[in-house]
Amino acid sequence: MDHLRLITILLFSLLTNLCFAQTPNYFADGSRWVYHTHESGEPGQQLFHSTDEQNIIHGDTLISGLPYFKLYTTRHNILNVYTFPGTLTYHTYDSIGPSFLRSDTLEKRVYYLPSIDSTERLIYDFDLQLGDTIPMQSQYFPTTIIRSIDTVSLFGGQVKRFFLADVSDPYLEHSNFILEGIGGSNGLTYFQPMYGWLSGEIYSTTLRCFQYQDSIYGSFDGECPFIDFVSAVDPIREDHTLTISPNPTNGLFTVTISEELLNATCTIVNSLGQTIQSFKLTELNSDGYLNAPGIYFWRVEYDGRFIRTGKVICE
Repeated sequence: MDHLRLITILLFSLLTNLCFAQTPNYFADGSRWVYHTHESGEPGQQLFHSTDEQNIIHGDTLISGLPYFKLYTTRHNILNVYTFPGTLTYHTYDSIGPSFLRSDTLEKRVYYLPSIDSTERLIYDFDLQLGDTIPMQSQYFPTTIIRSIDTVSLFGGQVKRFFLADVSDPYLEHSNFILEGIGGSNGLTYFQPMYGWLSGEIYSTTLRCFQYQDSIYGSFDGECPFIDFVSAVDPIREDHTLTISPNPTNGLFTVTISEELLNATCTIVNSLGQTIQSFKLTELNSDGYLNAPGIYFWRVEYDGRFIRTGKVICE
């Protein structure tokens, strides 16, 4: 009986592990989502807005006893003004964060917490079936459902792809979908679907690329553009200095700062999210060294506040 009981336990454990192995989860430190949002137009419209948005996970924390990832968002906003003499283009940047993500791998769900004193909301349920209503809804299409499900090869495995459509729309838009374990193609924490028959001044979002460790999904050229994060709470003025050079580097690099950032902490992580080094910036020019080629991400924190992040390449 003891042998039979042991075999039963081992079989149950094996089946459980196989089930979890089939449930991918790419919400991890260092993961990045880059989206492009554009405004639809109509005849006579003079102003057109577009945005490139990066979401990156940097670190984790406990809030009310629950584990959350810290999410930092940077937006590059572009305004094109079409006038009779020509086109005027204006660029602005917004940095938001941290907000917080909680990934429940047992329930196959992801929750979003905009701020510490807010209420979390469900943004993804990777266990939905055909005809189910998705947690996030569009401002213009309030009843979006799962219209179709298939599987795609991703990072050496198979993941579900949930195609989305409004319950009243008989057509399937292949640009609107959710990838199991990754999130939506129309925004990470919001849903702005693509539709070809929209009128003017309506925003649609598409996923440009997603990076998990050294792997990239959705990029046409193998690259996933990096948008530097600059703290909106403690911004660095233009006359203040925070640079890493040379970049690319053969290994040796120098972090150059101005006096207000003395004793800040610089942390270097690799593409796997592993901390390579972390050191205090006790001088205006502090040296570091990368001993292996690759793509690395750096971040600077001061007095417990996230100041800025960027990318450095070692050749």
